[in-house]
Amino acid sequence: MLLISFAVYITAYFGFLTAAFFILTFFEHKDKLSDPSSKKTPFVSFIVPVFNEEKAIKDTIQSLLQIDYPKNKYEIIIIDDGSTDNTYKVAKKFESQQVRVFTKENGGCPSALNFGIKKAKGELIARFDADTTLAKDALKKIIGYFENPKVMSATSSLNVKNHKGFLQNIQWAEYLQGIFLRKIFDLNNAIHVIPGPLSLYRAEFFSKYGGFDEKNITEDTEMAMRIQSKGYEIRNSISANVYTIIPETFAFLLKQRTRWYTGFLKNAWAYRSLSKKKNNLSLFILPAAIISVFLAFLSFFIMAYFNFGAIKGQMIKLSVTGFSFSHFLSSITFSNITDFLYNYFSTPYFFFLILGLLLMLFFFIIAKYASGEKRNIFWACFLFFIFYIFFFILWWGIAIFYMISGKKQTWGKRVYIRGKRI
Repeated sequence: MLLISFAVYITAYFGFLTAAFFILTFFEHKDKLSDPSSKKTPFVSFIVPVFNEEKAIKDTIQSLLQIDYPKNKYEIIIIDDGSTDNTYKVAKKFESQQVRVFTKENGGCPSALNFGIKKAKGELIARFDADTTLAKDALKKIIGYFENPKVMSATSSLNVKNHKGFLQNIQWAEYLQGIFLRKIFDLNNAIHVIPGPLSLYRAEFFSKYGGFDEKNITEDTEMAMRIQSKGYEIRNSISANVYTIIPETFAFLLKQRTRWYTGFLKNAWAYRSLSKKKNNLSLFILPAAIISVFLAFLSFFIMAYFNFGAIKGQMIKLSVTGFSFSHFLSSITFSNITDFLYNYFSTPYFFFLILGLLLMLFFFIIAKYASGEKRNIFWACFLFFIFYIFFFILWWGIAIFYMISGKKQTWGKRVYIRGKRI
């Protein structure tokens, strides 16, 4: 019991310290939640890599043509990455002075992005996924951050479209939490992942430091860390709403998250020189991420081990004494119930659990209202509280295995699922 108590107390202390840091950051800089206005309207090149999106590409192009931004100030570049359906033919029907369509051999998302960057005319490059819908004012809300010449990239408020099932609801809550955390990272100049659905870059960065790493399994993480390593800034608009389609099956979700987490570990190691910069990213955010994973594993397995041992001991005891379920029910008294509830609710573990849930609820509420989310998030948050830890342990466990074993992840030539690489 001493070991389990130690693990729980250490995990709780670290978790509350981290949460306190996030909350203090939020209240200290809450005046910075609003997006800066822009005095300019720079030319923007939207690059949309697609693979077998015959049914979706029409809506994707039409949604981009309807954004609130001067028509002569942006272009849409569709890169068909070797589709085997009619994606290219459908996209070609929209070709105009504003919409340009290209096709190439299948090479993966980074390859398609780099192809598009070479064709782009814009001062700013906007990466956009084919399964994404954006609010009409999303681009305008992000543009203002580039008034600061130190800013090389800016991200949107990434939410989900499909949230009807069990898995989708858990992911929805996770994305909502991500909306809050990404803004906190922004306020600490510590963003280390630039999501694909809508992110903007200065074209000059690619000219000077090269395009996306085509051999990297999480090129968006690598690019974020590369930008940070060069001393530039990455910002986030918490109100520039973008909605993406998330995996609907466990198999796709497992592949996606294993790639994300393995890629994070590999890029964090590749850019370990960031520790020399002595900023919030290297001194707190990245170490906190690694430590939180370790503590989650420690607490989960210690508690699972001791709880399994306790249950096993009780089962043996009951079998030896000739346990009868009907006799057990008849022996339950009101006093037994109240004693059990008192002992359970008076433990520090229960206090830590409730406090942790309240803190997460605070994060969800901030993300919901700051992003303008109108949908009811109760059911998603409820499922997240109960089940997310099991998914978290599984995804990170597999990612750590890949990292330690050196086993490579290859998903074959088809690297997109509904326009998103998984």
